[in-house]
Amino acid sequence: MSGLTHRTKRVEGVKWHWVEAGDGEPVVLLHGIPESWQCWKHQIPALASQFRVLAFDLKGYGQSDKKEGDYTGTNVARELIALLDSIGINRFRLAGHDWGAIIGDHICDHIPHRVQRYMRCSISVHEYDVRNSLHHQWNSQNWQDFSKLLAKPSAYVRVWFESSCSPHTQLGDEEIEEIAAEFSNLGTAEAVPRYFRDLQKNTPVDYSKFTFPVITAFGAYDPRQPIEYFRGVEDHIPGLEAVLMMDSGHFMTRERPREMTQALMFFFNSMLAPGVPLFDLSREHGLPVRPVKPRAAWGVNSFDLKGSTAKKKAAGKGRKGKQGRRS
Repeated sequence: MSGLTHRTKRVEGVKWHWVEAGDGEPVVLLHGIPESWQCWKHQIPALASQFRVLAFDLKGYGQSDKKEGDYTGTNVARELIALLDSIGINRFRLAGHDWGAIIGDHICDHIPHRVQRYMRCSISVHEYDVRNSLHHQWNSQNWQDFSKLLAKPSAYVRVWFESSCSPHTQLGDEEIEEIAAEFSNLGTAEAVPRYFRDLQKNTPVDYSKFTFPVITAFGAYDPRQPIEYFRGVEDHIPGLEAVLMMDSGHFMTRERPREMTQALMFFFNSMLAPGVPLFDLSREHGLPVRPVKPRAAWGVNSFDLKGSTAKKKAAGKGRKGKQGRRS
């Protein structure tokens, strides 16, 4: 992919790798398992036409650090914030997929005043059933055995995508091998299981801090993220603007690249209106497609809605009074 600059920096003992493209307001992109910065490869060119895009390899992945340490979402978020501080990224738009959304949630919990907008993809908030994601429990209890599975990255990546994508949006062999190549970096097989090992050490996220605009997105055919996980999420995230249900499986940035690019561009420009076709599935299934409560009582028209309502009520009372006197 042209137009990308690869960067590395060591901050507080952690070496980070990321790619940058474009200039303007910063956009931070975080991938999940078993990916790398390339999770967003289809979205980066369009985003870079307007924004300064920073797509990171999370700790333990790609070309970032893989040393032993604390792999909780809580801590990795803190370490990533230290990197952002060191490169002068103050306020930013954020998107996270899968484990990237877990870390994104913790970033929002740590520094909510710095997150302008946040799209969180393929991860639950208030509903979760381990029976839908048996690998979570097994990997966390058998993380050393899990590491042995990752020693065959091509096979592991293929299992992940073939079991997680929609039947009609399966990836081709070339893209699978490209993902596997990034997942084959030395130390990945030992580092990634630490995220599962440290799952129970995570501190809870305070979602009441999420008062900035938030979109939560998921795939209609994601075998481990049923629609029940996303019903009622508006009761827990004050800034939720909509739930975006995509015609895809778990890996929506790759399965539906054009639609995900549109969703990010529209949302980061505050133009993701409830009537756009992207929300067709959300509307069909009764999911929210606009904020439950408007953030402010104002509009582009000059009609005095408040005053008009009061006048109508007063007029209604007057008519009732007159009718009463006539009777």
